Amino acid sequence: MPLFVPRGTRPARALLAAPLAAAAAAGALSACAAPAPAGEPGAVEVRLMVKLVRPMQDGSVIAADASRVAGVPAHYRSMVSASWHALSLRCADVSACDRAIDRLRQEKTTFEAVELDGRKRGAVM
Repeated sequence: MPLFVPRGTRPARALLAAPLAAAAAAGALSACAAPAPAGEPGAVEVRLMVKLVRPMQDGSVIAADASRVAGVPAHYRSMVSASWHALSLRCADVSACDRAIDRLRQEKTTFEAVELDGRKRGAVM
């Protein structure tokens, strides 16, 4: 049987939960922001989806190939399938990332398709 609480008053549990909820929301928001690499104030991180010509599951090899072709550091994020993989590129600025993405798209012997990662991230409510 629920405890009777008069209308207009809040139980002590609700008052104690508010600071905890605010702290959790602040932590979730800070986790969504991609920090700039140390020592690179204008650095940009771009997330990509790449489709390989030859399906592969070794993330370190895929990231190394992407880094070599793009000319910027590439980091492996996840595998969607044996052909599709999520990567991120770290560039000095937006134009450097655009040039790196163009180089990846031109390398048709390794990458069949290169797309910006448009997947939805977890939302904070």
